Amino acid sequence: MGRIMKFSLYLKDTHMEVIDGLKKKHSIDSNEEMVQKCVKSALQLQNNDLIFGSTREQCGGGCFMSEPHFEVDIDEDDFNKLKNVYQNYEFEEYDTEEEEISKTIRCIINFVDYEPDAISN
Repeated sequence: MGRIMKFSLYLKDTHMEVIDGLKKKHSIDSNEEMVQKCVKSALQLQNNDLIFGSTREQCGGGCFMSEPHFEVDIDEDDFNKLKNVYQNYEFEEYDTEEEEISKTIRCIINFVDYEPDAISN
């Protein structure tokens, strides 16, 4: 297993609501664990356009109001995949790598909100 990256995840309240709903559905207590599960499931789909390419993933301007909600440990491989996604899609520019990765994770959470069955058990 590769190195683990720790970073602060920037989310909006709407994303926290989705995570809370998913935690109930999957009987998971930890926000961090739920986010890790979403990220793993999304990356396993190997269909980035499905998750990141749609217009609904483009922020309406509220994304800079997202706040660091909690810290997440993530595999370096997954971290790099998310970084790659960020660079391949025309997202707004952020000041920090943490904010960039958070943007990709917010997209994943939005996607899972529309496609709850996309999460593998």
